[in-house]
Amino acid sequence: MNYKALFKTAMLAGEIMAQSGAETYRVEDTMIRILKTSNLASVEIYATTTGIVATLSDPSIEPITGVKRIINRSNNLSRINDVNQISRNICEGIISVEEACVKLEEIRNHKAYSNMVLAIATVVSMGGFVGIFGGTWLDCILAGVNGLFIVIIGRLVDNRIGSAFIIDMLKCFVLAFITMIFAKYITGINRNLIIIGSIMPFVPGIPITNAIRDTLQGDYNSGTARAVEAFVISLGIAVGVGLGIGFFNFVGRMI
Repeated sequence: MNYKALFKTAMLAGEIMAQSGAETYRVEDTMIRILKTSNLASVEIYATTTGIVATLSDPSIEPITGVKRIINRSNNLSRINDVNQISRNICEGIISVEEACVKLEEIRNHKAYSNMVLAIATVVSMGGFVGIFGGTWLDCILAGVNGLFIVIIGRLVDNRIGSAFIIDMLKCFVLAFITMIFAKYITGINRNLIIIGSIMPFVPGIPITNAIRDTLQGDYNSGTARAVEAFVISLGIAVGVGLGIGFFNFVGRMI
């Protein structure tokens, strides 16, 4: 067996899962299962939200050790499921290590949805949340208009600003400011519901859930890191909305 190829495949699987928002214990478990197909004596994995350290060793070979820094993170449950399936296929001998590595590269480079689909989803989700919270059709439409502005801002700044905190704060600033303008010139709308529904897609639900799950699994470092990440995202949302409302109150007389 080509142990280096197996190790590379396991590291790639762990990297994709960590970047896609998988829980730390799931990343470690998947990598361990892949590496144990080598039947070597020792497999050690240590994963956090920002990095992975792995070692494969046996008296018969030179130890193989790798470190992978996880920088870009998002939430993609489809990728996690696909990687898990490939892991099962490796363990059951359905595919070779080389085939698995090729498939993992395809998963990492595959873009599941086009920019147009993501834009439509953003608009619909914002309007839909307002409807769930009891808003009128007009409130839902205006929240959808907020979604259009968020899509435009995202296209302009997502690849130019490295800080997710700044990006979320800027987007929430804009949607709060625009909603306050709507409320000034359009009667009968509920600005609070529009703002709340518009910020719902930014709420870090998965990081909060994973923080709890990692903590309950005993991965306190990862649990704490995810909890801090969720807090920072929430802080960016709150600051952005507050600044947007405050800025409108400051310049409202001139609009």
